[in-house]
Amino acid sequence: METAPKFDLEALKRYWIGGIAGENLFRRALRRVAQIEQAGEQAQTRGVMILEHDPLRFAAAFFASVHSGVPVILANPKWRRLEWERVVKLVNPAVIFGQSPISEQARAGIQHPKPGAILIPTGGSTGGVKFAIHKWSTLEAACEGLSSFIGPGPINSCCVLPLYHVSGLMQLVRSFVSEGQIAFPKFKALQAGDFPAFEANSMCLSLVPTQLQRLMAQKRIADRLMTMRAIFVGGAPLPGSVEERARELNLPVVLSYGMTETAAMVAALPPDEFLAGNTNAGRPLNHALIKVIRNDGSVCPVGETGHIRINARSLFEGYHGRAGGVSKLGFLSDDEGYFDSLGRLHIVGRSDRLIVSGGEKVDPQEVERAIIESGAVEQVLVIGWPDSEWGQKLVAFYVPSIVESHEGKWEEELRADLANYKIPKQMIQVPILPLDERGKVDRKLMELLIANSMLKLEG
Repeated sequence: METAPKFDLEALKRYWIGGIAGENLFRRALRRVAQIEQAGEQAQTRGVMILEHDPLRFAAAFFASVHSGVPVILANPKWRRLEWERVVKLVNPAVIFGQSPISEQARAGIQHPKPGAILIPTGGSTGGVKFAIHKWSTLEAACEGLSSFIGPGPINSCCVLPLYHVSGLMQLVRSFVSEGQIAFPKFKALQAGDFPAFEANSMCLSLVPTQLQRLMAQKRIADRLMTMRAIFVGGAPLPGSVEERARELNLPVVLSYGMTETAAMVAALPPDEFLAGNTNAGRPLNHALIKVIRNDGSVCPVGETGHIRINARSLFEGYHGRAGGVSKLGFLSDDEGYFDSLGRLHIVGRSDRLIVSGGEKVDPQEVERAIIESGAVEQVLVIGWPDSEWGQKLVAFYVPSIVESHEGKWEEELRADLANYKIPKQMIQVPILPLDERGKVDRKLMELLIANSMLKLEG
């Protein structure tokens, strides 16, 4: 694990982040370095947590922490009780930048990250919040891989995604490493046509499908979208209607495949192939090796669906607090797919229950536990249902408790326990859960229950 700084902090002095002069960003970072040094050995051992809403505060804290060689722990300001209960079992930072519900007081029984570790939070299908262990060199490798795809030169980013999430963080790192620029407009500003003043054809925009759909609905900004260098879309499959509209507008959409564990993109489809009618994740970037394998570990031939295994210079080292790391063979994801004859990766689904809604990963079992703990239901089943806006929306089927409880009340309790994106968009009361005699989800029955629920809402 690296411990020495990998960049000169004075590199922050150039004007590259919208809204702040480079000299001011540098001074902010120096103040945070001083705070870290004041914590001494505790910061080196226990690490620094960054819990900042404001992107300028986040940037100053992030570069100061990485430069200091301390473990860096990114945290989601939108976490609620259940997420924080999980987090305090995993980490015990000595310094916290931002408003935190946890204490900086030292606690026993915590496995601390190694110096130089960068812990990036991710959802999972077991245990809720996890931290993927990266380091500065894996983030740099991801930047190099993208640069080889998009072409040499500075990468200018218009970032509307959260910086604690790998999709936002990597935009910040790319702009810094490539000596590009980055701006952090509010998404509503983009919808109103207020785009950063970058040169034409130089700006990269990263979006989840929901955001792309909302921007395309604003006809007056279509010409601004057409002049982007690239519009990266990831986090969930792109609905067919959104694809068609993007092609009608001749947008430079880049479909991609990646995850927190790979520091974002490891495969991408060029805009010309997207506009020609192709819908897939594209070819592996030059820093990554992707294979599709069978259950016995053998490699699938072209066209055969299997499990996706990834080796990359940007690959994480494992999950913090869990024994073992990544196999020498690579990281076996929960995604399933196949390669076509032109070497392009097609994603067909997941082998676990994980739901991706609006670009966020949600463990349905975590949501089910929270609903059960409310005491309002006897049984509950949470599923991801196809949705034109969110990719998938959370739907909860529940059998109510004998003890009468108003649905609105336990929904309030859920909002105190879980981040907002984990709250089901539909809650459907049923006499029994929609399962077949084998205990598997009965999809036809679910379709009927959801359709009836929608009719009641419309009525």
